[in-house]
Amino acid sequence: MKKISVKNLQGGEILAKDVYTVEFHVLMTKGTVLKKEYIDKLPLLKIEFVYIEENEEPKEQEQDYEFNIMAQEMVGKVKFALEHHIYKNNKELENICTMTEDLIESILVEKEVSSYMIEMKEEKNDMITHSLHVCSFATMLAFRLGMDKNLAIDIAKGGLLHDIGLRYLTIPYENCDIDRLSIQEQTEYRKHTINGYVSLGQESWLTERAKKIVLLHHEYENGSGYPMNLTSERIPDAVKIISICDVFDEMISGIGFCHRKVQEAIEFLKYNGGQLFYKNYTEVFLSMIVHYPVGSIVRLSNGDMGKVIRQNPKFNERPVIELLCNAEGKKYEKKKILDLCKTLNVFIAYEEDSVE
Repeated sequence: MKKISVKNLQGGEILAKDVYTVEFHVLMTKGTVLKKEYIDKLPLLKIEFVYIEENEEPKEQEQDYEFNIMAQEMVGKVKFALEHHIYKNNKELENICTMTEDLIESILVEKEVSSYMIEMKEEKNDMITHSLHVCSFATMLAFRLGMDKNLAIDIAKGGLLHDIGLRYLTIPYENCDIDRLSIQEQTEYRKHTINGYVSLGQESWLTERAKKIVLLHHEYENGSGYPMNLTSERIPDAVKIISICDVFDEMISGIGFCHRKVQEAIEFLKYNGGQLFYKNYTEVFLSMIVHYPVGSIVRLSNGDMGKVIRQNPKFNERPVIELLCNAEGKKYEKKKILDLCKTLNVFIAYEEDSVE
């Protein structure tokens, strides 16, 4: 492993360590093969050095992180626009929605989007980061479901702006369960869907379909949602997609919920698929979620302990593991890699709470 200036990268190098953004979010994971277009964007994200493997052949399976890289270019502008947004003063919102549309156009040119997977970290986030998550998750899901570009663009814009009404609230909503607030506070919180919709209602740059996402993203299949208590047949497909992604990230980020673990959010969707959320879309979304993110320390069924170094697309419960020690705690002297898709008699028993 060696440290190298981004200016000296040629393309084809393999990352030896994860690359983080200035906000300490993982941009590219260890094992990623660096493409020229990735390298060109790294200085724009204020990344000057990376660690690369020495004398190692490229991996057979290469994951493409173009979506993450391009999305990070938007983060600063999105945060500024949402943090400084004033009711019905929407010019900056229009600008970031235009950027979102350009991002999707670029993604469609770059690669086959059906292979995207969602890798979550258990961390508390604010409304702005939550909105970015919902935008990206919902866009991935829309493409995975085979929806057309125009619908995906509306879903991305609606996802980015779906919680803009939270900007107008004075009650707490971060890291607290809304149903435990007073009736008055719950009523106030639920107004954020209407307030957001009214704020954007006269904007010609946003379609009615995208505006409906802002208004209806808390409607549920069984009619128990708000603000209109709609049932499944009256809820647009775009809204059904957003509602799944929204509640998943809300639980983990702590927006309208006390902070939950990823597995708790997964179980919540499994239980409520077909009740609160459209069952088919929920199942596809769950199939996209990585159960054990890169860097997770896991205990295997044979007693070995290892670290997740790479995912296997379409088999999100069977990643590639670098073995650290055996069942007796003895460290392996030589590097040992175990691909759980090739060794079917071993599986992950549980994730360790601590890292090596």
